[in-house]
Amino acid sequence: MGDLVRIVGGGTPDRNESTFWRDGTIPWITPTDLTANVSKCISAGAECITEVALRKSNATLVPKGSIVYSTRGTVGNMAIAARPLTSNQSCENLVPLDGEAGSDFLYYLLSFGISAFIRLSGGTTFGSITRRDIARVHFAVPDPAEQAAIARILDAVDTAIERTRVAVERARVVHRSLLHDLLERGPWKGRTGKDKRPAHWLFRRVDEVAEVGSGVTLGKDVTGFKSVELPYLRVANVQDGHLDLSEVKTIRVRVDEVDQYRLEAGDVLMTEGGDIDKLGRGAIWEGQIPDCLHQNHVFRIRANRALLLPEFYSLVVESDIAKRYFMRVAKRTTNLASTNKTQVRAFRFPVPPDLGEQREIANAMQAVKAKLAGLTNRESALRDLKRALMDDLLSGRVRLDVAKVGGVG
Repeated sequence: MGDLVRIVGGGTPDRNESTFWRDGTIPWITPTDLTANVSKCISAGAECITEVALRKSNATLVPKGSIVYSTRGTVGNMAIAARPLTSNQSCENLVPLDGEAGSDFLYYLLSFGISAFIRLSGGTTFGSITRRDIARVHFAVPDPAEQAAIARILDAVDTAIERTRVAVERARVVHRSLLHDLLERGPWKGRTGKDKRPAHWLFRRVDEVAEVGSGVTLGKDVTGFKSVELPYLRVANVQDGHLDLSEVKTIRVRVDEVDQYRLEAGDVLMTEGGDIDKLGRGAIWEGQIPDCLHQNHVFRIRANRALLLPEFYSLVVESDIAKRYFMRVAKRTTNLASTNKTQVRAFRFPVPPDLGEQREIANAMQAVKAKLAGLTNRESALRDLKRALMDDLLSGRVRLDVAKVGGVG
Protein backbone atom coordinates (compact mmCIF):
# COMPACT_ATOMS: atom_id res chain seq x y z
CA MET A 1 0.00 0.00 0.00
CA GLY A 2 2.92 2.31 0.65
CA ASP A 3 3.67 2.28 -3.10
CA LEU A 4 0.17 3.53 -3.91
CA VAL A 5 -0.45 6.30 -1.37
CA ARG A 6 1.20 8.95 0.74
CA ILE A 7 0.08 8.42 4.34
CA VAL A 8 -0.64 11.58 6.33
CA GLY A 9 -1.41 11.49 10.04
CA GLY A 10 -4.08 13.45 11.84
CA GLY A 11 -4.02 15.57 14.97
CA THR A 12 -6.13 17.32 17.57
CA PRO A 13 -5.72 21.08 18.08
CA ASP A 14 -5.58 22.33 21.67
CA ARG A 15 -9.10 22.20 23.12
CA ASN A 16 -8.31 25.08 25.43
CA GLU A 17 -7.55 27.44 22.56
CA SER A 18 -10.91 28.82 21.44
CA THR A 19 -9.50 30.33 18.24
CA PHE A 20 -8.77 26.80 17.05
CA TRP A 21 -12.43 25.75 17.21
CA ARG A 22 -14.85 28.70 17.31
CA ASP A 23 -16.49 29.34 13.91
CA GLY A 24 -14.30 26.69 12.30
CA THR A 25 -15.00 25.80 8.68
CA ILE A 26 -12.53 22.98 8.01
CA PRO A 27 -14.05 19.51 8.61
CA TRP A 28 -12.25 17.55 11.33
CA ILE A 29 -13.01 13.84 11.03
CA THR A 30 -12.83 11.25 13.83
CA PRO A 31 -13.50 7.48 13.91
CA THR A 32 -16.91 8.30 15.39
CA ASP A 33 -17.74 10.33 12.29
CA LEU A 34 -16.64 7.46 10.06
CA THR A 35 -18.84 5.03 11.99
CA ALA A 36 -21.86 7.33 11.61
CA ASN A 37 -21.21 7.91 7.91
CA VAL A 38 -23.33 5.64 5.68
CA SER A 39 -21.95 6.60 2.28
CA LYS A 40 -18.65 6.02 0.50
CA CYS A 41 -17.68 9.69 0.76
CA ILE A 42 -17.53 12.10 3.67
CA SER A 43 -17.60 15.90 3.59
CA ALA A 44 -18.21 16.82 7.24
CA GLY A 45 -17.95 15.51 10.77
CA ALA A 46 -19.36 16.62 14.09
CA GLU A 47 -16.73 19.37 14.43
CA CYS A 48 -14.70 21.82 12.34
CA ILE A 49 -11.44 23.61 13.05
CA THR A 50 -10.17 27.02 11.96
CA GLU A 51 -7.38 28.12 9.63
CA VAL A 52 -5.50 29.23 12.76
CA ALA A 53 -5.66 25.69 14.14
CA LEU A 54 -4.36 24.35 10.87
CA ARG A 55 -1.32 26.62 11.04
CA LYS A 56 -0.57 26.16 14.75
CA SER A 57 -1.31 22.48 15.43
CA ASN A 58 -0.40 19.05 14.12
CA ALA A 59 -3.67 18.79 12.17
CA THR A 60 -2.98 18.51 8.44
CA LEU A 61 -5.22 19.40 5.52
CA VAL A 62 -5.52 16.56 3.00
CA PRO A 63 -6.94 16.94 -0.51
CA LYS A 64 -10.26 15.83 -1.89
CA GLY A 65 -10.02 12.17 -2.88
CA SER A 66 -7.92 11.17 0.13
CA ILE A 67 -9.13 8.14 2.06
CA VAL A 68 -9.70 8.80 5.76
CA TYR A 69 -9.00 5.49 7.50
CA SER A 70 -9.76 4.68 11.15
CA THR A 71 -6.76 3.07 12.84
CA ARG A 72 -8.03 2.93 16.44
CA GLY A 73 -11.25 1.83 18.07
CA THR A 74 -12.97 0.63 14.90
CA VAL A 75 -10.16 -0.38 12.58
CA GLY A 76 -11.10 -0.28 8.91
CA ASN A 77 -13.93 2.24 8.92
CA MET A 78 -13.18 4.64 6.10
CA ALA A 79 -14.52 7.15 3.61
CA ILE A 80 -13.27 9.15 0.65
CA ALA A 81 -12.84 12.86 1.38
CA ALA A 82 -15.41 14.73 -0.73
CA ARG A 83 -13.56 18.01 -0.04
CA PRO A 84 -10.28 19.08 1.59
CA LEU A 85 -10.44 18.19 5.30
CA THR A 86 -8.51 17.11 8.39
CA SER A 87 -8.76 14.28 10.90
CA ASN A 88 -7.71 13.45 14.43
CA GLN A 89 -4.78 11.22 15.33
CA SER A 90 -6.96 8.07 15.40
CA CYS A 91 -7.17 8.25 11.62
CA GLU A 92 -4.58 7.99 8.90
CA ASN A 93 -5.21 9.80 5.62
CA LEU A 94 -4.21 7.96 2.47
CA VAL A 95 -3.48 10.38 -0.37
CA PRO A 96 -3.35 8.53 -3.73
CA LEU A 97 -0.11 8.94 -5.66
CA ASP A 98 -0.56 10.22 -9.20
CA GLY A 99 -0.63 7.46 -11.78
CA GLU A 100 -0.72 4.62 -9.24
CA ALA A 101 -4.34 4.17 -8.14
CA GLY A 102 -7.58 6.14 -8.07
CA SER A 103 -9.54 6.94 -4.92
CA ASP A 104 -12.51 4.75 -5.80
CA PHE A 105 -10.37 1.71 -6.58
CA LEU A 106 -8.32 2.20 -3.40
CA TYR A 107 -11.50 2.43 -1.34
CA TYR A 108 -12.64 -0.97 -2.56
CA LEU A 109 -9.14 -2.45 -2.34
CA LEU A 110 -8.86 -1.39 1.31
CA SER A 111 -12.31 -2.84 2.02
CA PHE A 112 -11.24 -6.10 0.40
CA GLY A 113 -8.06 -6.16 2.51
CA ILE A 114 -9.74 -5.48 5.85
CA SER A 115 -8.91 -8.96 7.18
CA ALA A 116 -5.18 -8.25 6.80
CA PHE A 117 -5.47 -5.02 8.76
CA ILE A 118 -7.53 -6.69 11.48
CA ARG A 119 -4.85 -9.35 11.89
CA LEU A 120 -2.27 -6.60 12.34
CA SER A 121 -4.50 -4.97 14.97
CA GLY A 122 -4.50 -8.10 17.11
CA GLY A 123 -7.41 -9.89 15.49
CA THR A 124 -10.15 -7.42 16.43
CA THR A 125 -11.65 -4.30 14.87
CA PHE A 126 -11.37 -2.68 18.32
CA GLY A 127 -7.58 -2.82 18.32
CA SER A 128 -5.23 -0.42 16.54
CA ILE A 129 -2.84 -0.34 13.63
CA THR A 130 0.00 1.99 12.70
CA ARG A 131 0.97 3.93 9.60
CA ARG A 132 3.72 1.38 9.04
CA ASP A 133 1.19 -1.48 9.21
CA ILE A 134 -0.89 0.12 6.48
CA ALA A 135 2.12 0.78 4.27
CA ARG A 136 3.48 -2.77 4.40
CA VAL A 137 0.33 -4.69 3.43
CA HIS A 138 0.76 -5.99 -0.12
CA PHE A 139 -1.93 -6.00 -2.81
CA ALA A 140 -2.03 -7.10 -6.43
CA VAL A 141 -2.92 -4.02 -8.49
CA PRO A 142 -3.96 -3.96 -12.17
CA ASP A 143 -3.25 -1.12 -14.58
CA PRO A 144 -5.21 2.17 -14.16
CA ALA A 145 -7.73 1.33 -16.89
CA GLU A 146 -8.69 -1.96 -15.25
CA GLN A 147 -8.76 -0.27 -11.83
CA ALA A 148 -11.27 2.25 -13.16
CA ALA A 149 -13.41 -0.50 -14.70
CA ILE A 150 -13.45 -2.46 -11.43
CA ALA A 151 -14.40 0.67 -9.51
CA ARG A 152 -17.25 1.41 -11.95
CA ILE A 153 -18.68 -2.09 -11.55
CA LEU A 154 -18.54 -1.96 -7.76
CA ASP A 155 -19.92 1.59 -7.77
CA ALA A 156 -22.92 0.39 -9.76
CA VAL A 157 -23.60 -2.35 -7.21
CA ASP A 158 -23.13 0.13 -4.36
CA THR A 159 -25.66 2.47 -5.97
CA ALA A 160 -28.19 -0.37 -6.17
CA ILE A 161 -27.49 -1.30 -2.54
CA GLU A 162 -28.01 2.28 -1.37
CA ARG A 163 -31.26 2.68 -3.29
CA THR A 164 -32.53 -0.58 -1.84
CA ARG A 165 -31.42 0.39 1.67
CA VAL A 166 -33.41 3.63 1.41
CA ALA A 167 -36.43 1.67 0.16
CA VAL A 168 -36.09 -0.73 3.10
CA GLU A 169 -36.03 2.17 5.57
CA ARG A 170 -39.12 3.70 3.97
CA ALA A 171 -40.93 0.35 4.09
CA ARG A 172 -40.03 0.01 7.78
CA VAL A 173 -41.53 3.44 8.48
CA VAL A 174 -44.73 2.42 6.69
CA HIS A 175 -44.75 -0.87 8.61
CA ARG A 176 -44.35 0.82 12.00
CA SER A 177 -46.93 3.50 11.21
CA LEU A 178 -49.53 1.05 9.94
CA LEU A 179 -48.98 -1.32 12.87
CA HIS A 180 -49.40 1.53 15.35
CA ASP A 181 -52.52 2.75 13.55
CA LEU A 182 -54.22 -0.65 13.41
CA LEU A 183 -53.53 -1.55 17.05
CA GLU A 184 -54.48 1.89 18.36
CA ARG A 185 -57.55 2.52 16.19
CA GLY A 186 -58.61 -0.82 14.74
CA PRO A 187 -59.45 -1.64 11.09
CA TRP A 188 -60.45 1.21 8.79
CA LYS A 189 -64.04 0.09 8.24
CA GLY A 190 -66.47 2.42 10.00
CA ARG A 191 -63.78 4.78 11.28
CA THR A 192 -64.03 8.52 11.58
CA GLY A 193 -61.03 10.80 11.81
CA LYS A 194 -61.38 11.09 15.60
CA ASP A 195 -61.77 7.39 16.35
CA LYS A 196 -59.65 5.91 19.12
CA ARG A 197 -59.27 2.21 19.84
CA PRO A 198 -62.70 0.56 19.37
CA ALA A 199 -64.69 0.46 22.63
CA HIS A 200 -65.58 -3.23 22.22
CA TRP A 201 -61.93 -4.30 22.27
CA LEU A 202 -60.76 -6.05 25.42
CA PHE A 203 -57.54 -5.91 27.39
CA ARG A 204 -56.48 -9.48 28.07
CA ARG A 205 -53.53 -10.98 29.90
CA VAL A 206 -51.45 -13.38 27.86
CA ASP A 207 -52.26 -16.23 30.25
CA GLU A 208 -55.99 -15.65 29.65
CA VAL A 209 -55.71 -16.39 25.94
CA ALA A 210 -52.51 -18.42 25.54
CA GLU A 211 -50.10 -20.80 27.22
CA VAL A 212 -46.49 -19.71 27.78
CA GLY A 213 -43.77 -22.34 27.60
CA SER A 214 -40.07 -22.29 28.44
CA GLY A 215 -37.53 -24.11 26.31
CA VAL A 216 -34.83 -26.71 26.70
CA THR A 217 -31.77 -25.85 28.79
CA LEU A 218 -28.43 -26.32 27.07
CA GLY A 219 -25.84 -28.55 28.67
CA LYS A 220 -28.21 -30.93 30.46
CA ASP A 221 -26.71 -34.36 31.01
CA VAL A 222 -28.81 -37.00 29.24
CA THR A 223 -26.51 -39.91 30.07
CA GLY A 224 -28.54 -42.99 30.97
CA PHE A 225 -31.68 -41.75 29.22
CA LYS A 226 -32.99 -42.55 25.78
CA SER A 227 -32.13 -39.43 23.80
CA VAL A 228 -32.34 -37.92 20.33
CA GLU A 229 -30.52 -35.14 18.43
CA LEU A 230 -32.93 -32.42 17.24
CA PRO A 231 -32.75 -28.86 15.87
CA TYR A 232 -33.55 -25.99 18.23
CA LEU A 233 -34.05 -22.23 17.99
CA ARG A 234 -31.90 -19.85 20.02
CA VAL A 235 -32.05 -16.10 20.59
CA ALA A 236 -30.05 -15.40 17.40
CA ASN A 237 -32.77 -17.09 15.34
CA VAL A 238 -35.58 -14.88 16.67
CA GLN A 239 -35.46 -11.42 15.13
CA ASP A 240 -37.95 -8.56 15.43
CA GLY A 241 -40.87 -9.69 13.27
CA HIS A 242 -39.11 -12.55 11.48
CA LEU A 243 -36.98 -15.63 12.01
CA ASP A 244 -33.41 -16.02 10.79
CA LEU A 245 -32.98 -19.72 10.04
CA SER A 246 -29.67 -19.42 8.19
CA GLU A 247 -27.94 -21.26 11.05
CA VAL A 248 -29.97 -23.65 13.19
CA LYS A 249 -28.05 -25.72 15.73
CA THR A 250 -28.95 -29.10 17.22
CA ILE A 251 -29.12 -30.45 20.76
CA ARG A 252 -29.38 -33.91 22.31
CA VAL A 253 -32.46 -34.19 24.52
CA ARG A 254 -34.29 -36.91 26.38
CA VAL A 255 -36.96 -38.55 24.23
CA ASP A 256 -39.54 -38.20 27.02
CA GLU A 257 -39.03 -34.39 27.02
CA VAL A 258 -39.34 -33.78 23.28
CA ASP A 259 -43.09 -33.08 23.33
CA GLN A 260 -42.59 -30.46 26.05
CA TYR A 261 -40.20 -28.43 23.91
CA ARG A 262 -41.35 -29.22 20.36
CA LEU A 263 -42.68 -26.20 18.44
CA GLU A 264 -46.00 -26.20 16.62
CA ALA A 265 -46.97 -24.09 13.62
CA GLY A 266 -48.54 -20.89 14.95
CA ASP A 267 -46.42 -20.68 18.10
CA VAL A 268 -45.23 -17.13 18.70
CA LEU A 269 -41.60 -17.04 19.82
CA MET A 270 -40.28 -14.27 22.04
CA THR A 271 -36.78 -13.67 23.39
CA GLU A 272 -36.09 -13.49 27.10
CA GLY A 273 -33.54 -10.72 26.67
CA GLY A 274 -29.81 -10.16 26.56
CA ASP A 275 -28.76 -6.94 24.88
CA ILE A 276 -31.51 -4.35 25.35
CA ASP A 277 -32.40 -4.47 21.65
CA LYS A 278 -33.12 -8.22 21.97
CA LEU A 279 -35.62 -7.84 24.81
CA GLY A 280 -39.07 -9.13 23.90
CA ARG A 281 -38.51 -9.33 20.17
CA GLY A 282 -40.54 -12.04 18.53
CA ALA A 283 -41.92 -13.75 15.45
CA ILE A 284 -44.34 -16.49 14.48
CA TRP A 285 -43.21 -20.07 13.87
CA GLU A 286 -44.65 -21.59 10.69
CA GLY A 287 -43.30 -25.12 11.04
CA GLN A 288 -40.37 -24.54 8.69
CA ILE A 289 -38.27 -27.32 10.30
CA PRO A 290 -39.79 -30.63 11.47
CA ASP A 291 -39.39 -31.55 15.15
CA CYS A 292 -37.76 -28.24 16.03
CA LEU A 293 -37.35 -27.29 19.70
CA HIS A 294 -36.64 -23.96 21.39
CA GLN A 295 -34.00 -22.93 23.92
CA ASN A 296 -34.90 -21.78 27.43
CA HIS A 297 -33.99 -18.18 26.55
CA VAL A 298 -36.80 -18.19 23.98
CA PHE A 299 -40.39 -18.26 25.24
CA ARG A 300 -43.09 -20.03 23.27
CA ILE A 301 -46.59 -18.50 23.34
CA ARG A 302 -49.24 -20.95 22.12
CA ALA A 303 -52.55 -19.20 21.50
CA ASN A 304 -56.01 -20.50 22.38
CA ARG A 305 -57.27 -20.12 18.83
CA ALA A 306 -60.86 -19.73 19.93
CA LEU A 307 -59.81 -16.40 21.47
CA LEU A 308 -56.60 -15.29 19.80
CA LEU A 309 -55.05 -15.65 16.37
CA PRO A 310 -51.27 -16.24 16.47
CA GLU A 311 -50.89 -13.86 13.52
CA PHE A 312 -52.54 -11.07 15.51
CA TYR A 313 -50.50 -11.69 18.66
CA SER A 314 -47.24 -11.74 16.68
CA LEU A 315 -48.10 -8.20 15.55
CA VAL A 316 -48.69 -7.17 19.17
CA VAL A 317 -45.22 -8.49 20.08
CA GLU A 318 -43.73 -6.30 17.32
CA SER A 319 -45.59 -3.20 18.51
CA ASP A 320 -44.66 -0.35 20.83
CA ILE A 321 -47.34 -1.64 23.22
CA ALA A 322 -45.26 -4.74 23.95
CA LYS A 323 -41.90 -2.97 23.82
CA ARG A 324 -42.99 -0.36 26.39
CA TYR A 325 -44.31 -3.05 28.75
CA PHE A 326 -41.24 -5.25 28.66
CA MET A 327 -38.85 -2.32 28.99
CA ARG A 328 -40.82 -1.26 32.08
CA VAL A 329 -40.92 -4.64 33.85
CA ALA A 330 -37.56 -6.06 32.73
CA LYS A 331 -34.61 -6.54 35.02
CA ARG A 332 -32.03 -4.14 33.64
CA THR A 333 -28.30 -3.59 33.97
CA THR A 334 -25.94 -1.62 31.74
CA ASN A 335 -26.92 -2.44 28.14
CA LEU A 336 -28.63 -5.67 29.26
CA ALA A 337 -32.23 -6.49 30.05
CA SER A 338 -34.24 -9.65 30.68
CA THR A 339 -37.77 -10.70 31.42
CA ASN A 340 -39.26 -13.88 32.84
CA LYS A 341 -42.16 -16.23 32.26
CA THR A 342 -44.30 -14.60 34.95
CA GLN A 343 -43.95 -11.18 33.30
CA VAL A 344 -44.75 -12.61 29.88
CA ARG A 345 -47.90 -14.26 31.22
CA ALA A 346 -48.97 -11.00 32.91
CA PHE A 347 -48.64 -8.85 29.78
CA ARG A 348 -51.99 -7.13 29.06
CA PHE A 349 -52.71 -6.11 25.50
CA PRO A 350 -55.67 -4.87 23.42
CA VAL A 351 -57.45 -7.51 21.38
CA PRO A 352 -60.67 -7.55 19.35
CA PRO A 353 -62.98 -10.30 20.68
CA ASP A 354 -64.01 -11.05 17.08
CA LEU A 355 -61.52 -13.35 15.35
CA GLY A 356 -62.61 -11.91 12.01
CA GLU A 357 -61.44 -8.48 13.12
CA GLN A 358 -58.12 -9.93 14.27
CA ARG A 359 -57.78 -11.59 10.86
CA GLU A 360 -58.56 -8.33 9.06
CA ILE A 361 -55.74 -6.57 10.91
CA ALA A 362 -53.31 -9.44 10.29
CA ASN A 363 -54.15 -9.47 6.58
CA ALA A 364 -53.70 -5.70 6.31
CA MET A 365 -50.20 -6.02 7.73
CA GLN A 366 -49.26 -9.04 5.63
CA ALA A 367 -48.87 -7.13 2.36
CA VAL A 368 -46.62 -4.54 4.02
CA LYS A 369 -44.54 -7.25 5.70
CA ALA A 370 -44.19 -9.11 2.40
CA LYS A 371 -42.93 -5.99 0.63
CA LEU A 372 -40.47 -5.27 3.45
CA ALA A 373 -39.22 -8.87 3.37
CA GLY A 374 -38.75 -8.69 -0.40
CA LEU A 375 -36.74 -5.49 -0.19
CA THR A 376 -34.65 -6.84 2.69
CA ASN A 377 -33.89 -10.00 0.73
CA ARG A 378 -32.91 -7.90 -2.30
CA GLU A 379 -30.53 -5.81 -0.20
CA SER A 380 -28.97 -8.97 1.24
CA ALA A 381 -28.58 -10.48 -2.25
CA LEU A 382 -26.91 -7.30 -3.55
CA ARG A 383 -24.46 -7.30 -0.63
CA ASP A 384 -23.65 -10.95 -1.36
CA LEU A 385 -23.09 -10.04 -5.02
CA LYS A 386 -20.75 -7.22 -4.04
CA ARG A 387 -18.70 -9.52 -1.80
CA ALA A 388 -18.41 -12.08 -4.59
CA LEU A 389 -17.38 -9.45 -7.15
CA MET A 390 -14.79 -7.96 -4.80
CA ASP A 391 -13.36 -11.40 -4.12
CA ASP A 392 -13.06 -12.14 -7.84
CA LEU A 393 -11.97 -8.75 -9.18
CA LEU A 394 -9.71 -7.49 -6.39
CA SER A 395 -7.87 -10.78 -5.92
CA GLY A 396 -7.05 -10.88 -9.64
CA ARG A 397 -8.79 -14.25 -10.00
CA VAL A 398 -11.06 -12.72 -12.65
CA ARG A 399 -9.56 -10.19 -15.06
CA LEU A 400 -11.61 -7.64 -16.98
CA ASP A 401 -11.51 -6.96 -20.69
CA VAL A 402 -11.55 -3.18 -20.31
CA ALA A 403 -12.69 -2.62 -23.88
CA LYS A 404 -15.85 -4.62 -23.23
CA VAL A 405 -16.77 -3.19 -19.81
CA GLY A 406 -15.65 0.38 -20.33
CA GLY A 407 -19.23 1.65 -20.27
CA VAL A 408 -20.23 0.04 -16.97
CA GLY A 409 -21.85 2.51 -14.57
